[in-house]
Order: sequence, then C-alpha cells, then structure tokens
Amino acid sequence: MISVLSNIQDDICSYADAISGITGTDVEIIDDSLVRIAGTGKYRHMLNQNVAKNGYIYRHVLQVQETVLIKNPGENALCQHCEKHLYCSEMLDLNAPIFLNDKVIGVIGIICSTQEQRQTLLNQIDKFITFIEQVAVMISSKVFECLERLRAQETLGAFRSLIDAMDRGVVAIDGKNRIWHANLSAARLFNREVIGLSLTIETTGDIIYGDEEAWLTLEDQKRHVLCKQISLSSLENDSLTMVIFHDARDYMSKITSSAYESDSRARLIGHSQPMEHLRNTIAKIANSYASVLITGESGSGKEVVAFSIHQNSPRKTAPFVTINCAAIPEQLLESELFGYVRGAFSGADPKGRVGKFELANGGSLFLDEIGDMPLHLQAKLLRVLQEKAITRVGSNNVINIDVRIIAATNKNIYDMVENGQFREDLFYRLNVVPLVLPSLRERREDIAELAQYFADEFSENYARQRQKIPADIINLLYSYRWPGNIRELRNVIEYIYVMQGDATGINASHLPPHLLNVMKEEKSSMKGVQRLDKQSKQVEREVIENALRQYGASVEGKKQAAAVLGVGIATLYRKIKQYDLA
Repeated sequence: MISVLSNIQDDICSYADAISGITGTDVEIIDDSLVRIAGTGKYRHMLNQNVAKNGYIYRHVLQVQETVLIKNPGENALCQHCEKHLYCSEMLDLNAPIFLNDKVIGVIGIICSTQEQRQTLLNQIDKFITFIEQVAVMISSKVFECLERLRAQETLGAFRSLIDAMDRGVVAIDGKNRIWHANLSAARLFNREVIGLSLTIETTGDIIYGDEEAWLTLEDQKRHVLCKQISLSSLENDSLTMVIFHDARDYMSKITSSAYESDSRARLIGHSQPMEHLRNTIAKIANSYASVLITGESGSGKEVVAFSIHQNSPRKTAPFVTINCAAIPEQLLESELFGYVRGAFSGADPKGRVGKFELANGGSLFLDEIGDMPLHLQAKLLRVLQEKAITRVGSNNVINIDVRIIAATNKNIYDMVENGQFREDLFYRLNVVPLVLPSLRERREDIAELAQYFADEFSENYARQRQKIPADIINLLYSYRWPGNIRELRNVIEYIYVMQGDATGINASHLPPHLLNVMKEEKSSMKGVQRLDKQSKQVEREVIENALRQYGASVEGKKQAAAVLGVGIATLYRKIKQYDLA
C-alpha cells in the first residue's frame, strides 16, 4: 500500500537534503511501513527499499511515538537483533517521529558516521532535537496540504462525474469569464469543445420556472437559456461561477402540455363533396403565413382543421399550441397568453411561467373561441399581431415572436363586430383567410365513415374486437339532424359501447334514449310525406319540396328523400329538374 509520505516523495527528499546540509550528517526518512522514502549520502540510491531487517530503532520510534537518541548504535539493546550490530558503522542516531492527526506516519533519522559529526551533535543536542522535531512538523503540514489537495481532486472528480451525467448544461467559468470546466450537455448545446473559451452571460432580469432567463454568448454562438448561477472558490482559481442551465426552447417544449399531439385522431375524416372542398382549401391555406379565422357550429371540428393547416404548413415541425379563450377566467387569460415573471401578481406561481405565444414561437397558435376574448385583451392581441412582439406580465423585456395565428369561433363574428362586441381592426387582422366549416347535416354521407372510425377507436379503448356498425343503426344515424355535430356523433358511439356491455352485437336499444325520441318525433312529422306513386300531379311538386326540406338538398339528403318517397335517385333528380327545384 502506498503511504501518505510517498505522495510527496520529491518534497521529502528535499527536506532530507536540507537536514543533511545543516547537520553535516546522513539523513533517512522512512514511512510507517519501514520503507525508505528519502535518503542522503550512501542512502540516496536506496530509495523505496524496506529496512525492516535492520530498522529496529525506527520500529521503536513508531511504537513509542517520541524522539529517541541512540548514542552508541550497535551496543544499544534495540540493535541486538540487527544483523550488522557487531560491525555497525553508525556512531549516533537521532530519530524524530512525523505526526499526522495524532498518528505517526514516519520517522526522520539523523545518522552520524564519524566522531566529529557525533561530537557536533552532542555539543548542541537540545538545539538539534528541536530542529529535527520542527522539520517533522513541517513535513506533517506538507502531507496534510497534499492530502487536502488530493481530497479536493477526488471530490472534484466525483463532482465532474456527477455533472457530466446531468441533462442540464453545466459550465464553470473563472474571474476572466473563461470556461474552466463544462459537462457533456453543455458541449452538446454549443456543438463544440468549449473549455478555455470565453463565455458571456447576459440576464434579462426575468425569473421563469424558478430560473433566471439569460443569453449565453460563446464567441459567435448565442443561446437562449434558463439558468442558475452559483459562486464557488477553487484551489486552482481565485473564484469560479458555476452556471447550470437548459435550453429555454427545449424546456418550454417539454412543459407544453397543451400542444396538440400528432396522432391518428387529429385527421380529417370523410370524402363528401364539402370535405373534399375543405381539403383543397386547406392545401392552399397551409403554405401561406396568413392568419386564418375558422367559423362553424360547435362540435364541427375546428381544432382538427386548425391542426391540419399546421401539419401541412412549413411550420409542421414547430409547436402547435392551443388555448380556449372561453375556458380561462378573464383575469388569468392575459398571463396565459403572454406569460408572467416571478412576483407579477398575487396568487401567481412564484417561479413564473412563459405564455402560449412564447411556447408557440416558430409554430402556430390556435385561439379557440376567440369571440369570447374580452375587449381589453383584444386590443393587446392586436398590438402583438402588429408588432410581432410580446411582454410578459410584470416584465419590461420585449420578446420578439414568430407565430402564425389560427382563430376559431362558433359565434356570428360579423354581428359581434357590428354590435361593438368585437374589435373591427382585430377582426380584419384575423380574418385574412376565412374558413367556414360545414355542419354534419351538410355532409351526411360522411356519417357512416365517421361512426365506424369512432367505433374502431372505442374498440381499442375498451379492449374489444373491432365490429362493423350494422346498416340499420347507420340508417338511424343518417336520419338524425346532429345539432352537436361530430362531437355529438362521437359521444353517441361511445354511449353505444358503454351500453352494449358484453352483448355480442349492436342494436337500436344501445342508442341514447333522447336520440331515439327525436327520431320518432321526426318520423311522426313526416307522416304527411307519402309515396309519389300515390300522389296526383298537382301535389307532386309540394311532396318533393317537403321531403327535400326535411332531409336536405345534399347528395345524401336526396338519397334519403328518394327512399322515403319510394322512387329511385335518378327519378328524384329528374323530377327536381322537371319542377325546377334545384
């Protein structure tokens, strides 16, 4: 085992030479394992040798832990077992223990080989004893300093291993802003070796998620980060600053719980004429940067359409963030949109938060139910759209943003503008590209595909085998007017799966009672619609008009009307043309 003295062997040898130069004698310094660490004269070339066979005096000093003077080596009782005691060349030995924390870690031995050396020491023995004991204290201090340095290095090594494993970037910079150490995450962020380079830290003064917002500049690279700074001291440096940081954008992306997930549920379902027209429109809209205002009835799929626009745009790899302007209290909506810093207002998260605009930077922000946004916030939103910059609540820092706005409402936004309930200037900013979604009544031919799509989804959710919805159920779904649109259809399909239980098939008894009641009422109201072959020519036109009014003028509505009237679809089209009902 390597002794503590061997860690500073070069220094120990220097001490031995100094003692020898002052005393004019040979000097040995051995460790607690009786290994010669230093030596002068004839011992100089015998370093790192074990002296256990002849080192009985050293062994004694290690045991008694005090300075020992041997005036007649070879004749002393301690030397009787030494193999050289009969022809010992040593004339005097002065040995002092070296202590470290009350433990002897070695011995300094002064060896007189001539009568002159012996007499010189004996004449001033007290002074030489004091001298050798002071040197032992100096060696002890040197060993302690060395061990402290080694411990610091071990601690630093362990610390470096720890910070290298962190997913946050960590750099240590000295007083001249030079990077003294950097972990792997920091190197990955800058994509280069950073040790030795100059790093500038520019804080914005805002505290977000408990960290300082800052810009780190490394030569020609600039990174937006959230960080903590810790001042440290070091043996090698007068001062160190430890900067623990993560990329602001990456962190914001991780905590964006409202970002729309790109999965199979966010798809446009159906191949009716209105849906094909909608797809073609989206393809044109997507490649532009213009704001889009989506209008349509509640439940018609406005968010899915907004996401489809985003996914087909050049921004598809950037965030798509949604916020429902009607679901958030008015006093909180501003902070949700623009974010806030620590201490911005009473009741706020003390760590601060970024807003939806920042989270969507580079991507798209979907403002659902925009018609419910308060007028004072409409003014702030307009300013953001004009200046392309935001300011967090409680902060003075202006943040540039690049966000495409997609807004939606189920209200009559035109009437709201006329009545002063919605700002006209904001309306024109949002309504660059208006997009009106068809209701489910206007695309009845998609009902079967949508219903089966939801059925497959719930089969998976309820861990059941997929099953085709029976034709009679589809016919019942066709005949319903769907005031709640696609959202209501999805709820009805889930209701079917809940009520089906362990039954093997789906039947009308699994449909919601309110839906069956409405359909019965509609069927009752159609009693006046009779088969065309039983009508006179005079009332035939009125019968067809009544049927088209009931089922709609879409392709699917005409198919249902033809079935109720008891004629083929071609016949119905011919009579519509005949009576100029198109």
